Amino acid sequence: MKKGRVLFLCTENACRSQIAEAIINASPSRGWQAYSAGMQPAAAVHPMVSKVLAESGIPFHGKPKSARAFEGKPFDLIITLCDPSEQECPLWLGPGQRLHHGYPDPGRMQGTEAEKLAAFRKLRDDMMTELPYLLERNGRGKMA
Repeated sequence: MKKGRVLFLCTENACRSQIAEAIINASPSRGWQAYSAGMQPAAAVHPMVSKVLAESGIPFHGKPKSARAFEGKPFDLIITLCDPSEQECPLWLGPGQRLHHGYPDPGRMQGTEAEKLAAFRKLRDDMMTELPYLLERNGRGKMA
């Protein structure tokens, strides 16, 4: 079975979309190949992204990518992840079903390092639970 292609979009491609891409690609039995991008990519991925993914045994070697790099490429599903306002999310004009499933940006959280790390862990855990279900419900990929 051919894998479905999903593109996760956020403004900077520094936290949420990177985590989503890594989670979906970590299981080869899933029916999806994930990508991520941003309209205004950051200079680097937030350092806590690799830390919380490593805690779950998910390999990570991502870097911010521009949505322009994916223009004209076919995707089955495009999911914007910016929250609290969908207005913050980039607009994708290419083919594919579009969904919005927002998450707070842990990279913008104020507080101690421990509080920030807790926010990144919560994002990871929420995505590990919610994204496979979202893909199964809205796409053609077969989830294991």
